[in-house]
Amino acid sequence: MAIKELFRTMELLQEQHEALIELGEQKREAVVRNEVSRLPELTTKESRLLRLVQEAEQARQKAVAQYCVSKGVAANPGMSMSSLVRLETNVGDKVRLEELGNRLVETVSRLSALNEQNLELLRQAVDFNEFTIGLLTGSEDQDVVYKPPANYNGYGAGARMFDSRA
Repeated sequence: MAIKELFRTMELLQEQHEALIELGEQKREAVVRNEVSRLPELTTKESRLLRLVQEAEQARQKAVAQYCVSKGVAANPGMSMSSLVRLETNVGDKVRLEELGNRLVETVSRLSALNEQNLELLRQAVDFNEFTIGLLTGSEDQDVVYKPPANYNGYGAGARMFDSRA
């Protein structure tokens, strides 16, 4: 039955998105704990899982098209969840379809929020590293400590702590 295949693909997508959330949380922990060596491994796992999500999404679109055909409606793989729910006549299947759709939307929203948080954490880490390097090497834009012009020591404007001549 077409509805069973649709249920199966939606449940698979739900599981895969939950796995992506788990990986995202692991990435966040790795960034917070400065475990940079874990990030490539986690990113590789995430890429593999994203490929599986794409395959599952294609299977879901096929299942939607088959379901539409079984209901006598023109196949439309991009049909909205509310339209699919309206097509279903069995009350139990209608409720299950609606629940699966709502859970998937909620999970995707949580994943999106987590990805935004991770992106912000990475931006902050990069900014902090740039700031630290700027402190160590000297900044061309501004001095860290104010010096009145009378106390100017004669070094050029671009002089850095580590600049020296051999």
